[in-house]
Amino acid sequence: MKNSFLKLWGIPILLALLSMFGLIAALLGDGLWDILGWLALSIPLFLIIKHYLK
Repeated sequence: MKNSFLKLWGIPILLALLSMFGLIAALLGDGLWDILGWLALSIPLFLIIKHYLK
């Protein structure tokens, strides 16, 4: 059961955690935090666009 749960929900959970990290990083500070937030929020957006165009 654990394997099927991770197979189904692994990527969505990872993308949710990545988005949460990106939002929190953007709020924490400037400089490196802004870059980390921008990168973390760009990955889910890139994947959405990639699969939409497919």
